[in-house]
Amino acid sequence: MKRFLKACGALVLSFGLLLAMTSCSEYDFYEDWHGAGADIEKDNIFETISLEKAAEMKEDGEVFALVYASSSAVTSRNVITSLQIQAEYLGCEDAVVYYVNSTDYYGSSSTRKEVKNIIGMHEPPSDGSPVIMTFKNGRIDVDTSDLNKTKTKEFIENGVIQYASLASYIFKELHN
Repeated sequence: MKRFLKACGALVLSFGLLLAMTSCSEYDFYEDWHGAGADIEKDNIFETISLEKAAEMKEDGEVFALVYASSSAVTSRNVITSLQIQAEYLGCEDAVVYYVNSTDYYGSSSTRKEVKNIIGMHEPPSDGSPVIMTFKNGRIDVDTSDLNKTKTKEFIENGVIQYASLASYIFKELHN
């Protein structure tokens, strides 16, 4: 009987350790971005998705905003903070902005090409810089990697993307 209990205990312990290791390897948006310096709370507007999920949503004609960025880039941390602040300012704390971690893709030209092919981003950056895309009815509406895109031009002033204005568009137009 003791052997049986020891075997059961070892099995439960092994299962617990396996479960703990699995949960540790899962990406945690808040831990990553807050730890990098973004001014966000644990309860935030961002939901991490895969490129494939974004492509599915686009194909299904959903209306949504997507941030493709890496917490290692200062400009990305500023954009994430700005989007969160604008959502709160506009009373849209329940809005969702989808997020794809560009760290998985910016290392080589072949993985950036994969981003282009899967979601249609004009020019995936090679340094973790942020790209915000909005999608409407299966089409790309805004793509901040394409400053010549008609809708994107509305959010550029003196060659610089005005993220607060873009955030207002996202929360007022897309989420209403």
